[in-house]
Amino acid sequence: MGTADEDEARRMARVRWLGLASMALAGAVLLATAGALLLLPYAGTAGQWIVGGTGLTVATAAFAFGRMISLRRPGARRVGFAVFALIVAAAVLCALLAVARPEAAAQFLAGLVVLVGYAGFALHGLVRWPTGEIADEAPVALGIFISYRRDDSRETVGRLHDALRRGFDASHIFLDVERQTPGEDYRSVIGRALDSAEVVLVVIGPRWLDVADPQGRRRLDDSEDMVRIEVESALERGKPVIPVLVQGATMPSDEALPAPLAPLAFRIASPLRPDPDFRADLLRLVAALRAHADGRPG
Repeated sequence: MGTADEDEARRMARVRWLGLASMALAGAVLLATAGALLLLPYAGTAGQWIVGGTGLTVATAAFAFGRMISLRRPGARRVGFAVFALIVAAAVLCALLAVARPEAAAQFLAGLVVLVGYAGFALHGLVRWPTGEIADEAPVALGIFISYRRDDSRETVGRLHDALRRGFDASHIFLDVERQTPGEDYRSVIGRALDSAEVVLVVIGPRWLDVADPQGRRRLDDSEDMVRIEVESALERGKPVIPVLVQGATMPSDEALPAPLAPLAFRIASPLRPDPDFRADLLRLVAALRAHADGRPG
């Protein structure tokens, strides 16, 4: 896994911890609010309502934020910033109460420390929220078929697949190494997968066009070559085909392709450059896939 992916994984882990911390905070705030009301018996109705209302609002918002993270609901990050603002307001209230009620200052200062600690952790997680494809949107159920040649782009395809699984329903993503069963006819497997696919990604690396078999013949010229069958079948079915150019590859010309694959040369490609551009290119590809999902017939 590359450095960028490791950083993304850390961001995701931090957000998951933030979700757990938010739900834990909700329970703690409810208990602290009940305790604060007991410490303020003479605050008057208005004071009781301010303390109780603030505690209940903060607890509800924190719990909702935590649940949105755990369920990967869209809008979680925006709710998180609202929760952060509420936490800051509650921290200010704790500080004022510590001054106003010296005999209970220790309890209110303890609450202040907890709120400030959570606020710092939450702000760090919100600022370094996972990017684009896994960020603030729910996973999309879009049938995605990934065609690639293992000798050409295995590592990059692994990164692409991991990223797509975070932004799209993994059960709708076809990658040969996960879906083939020993003994099955790979042509039938490919046919079934393409029938259910809505978009086909053809990953093209520097050697995609010229990878040869043990006899030195170009694999793409073999009508039984798996990659050729995938691309040819996708074009015959009229599937939306997106060439994904990786590791500095360029689009092959129609003359360089076998005749049945020639239409591929005229499809608009999506580059997926190495780091540090990988993440930005990936987000553009994901945005295009989401746009396709949004524009399909209901």
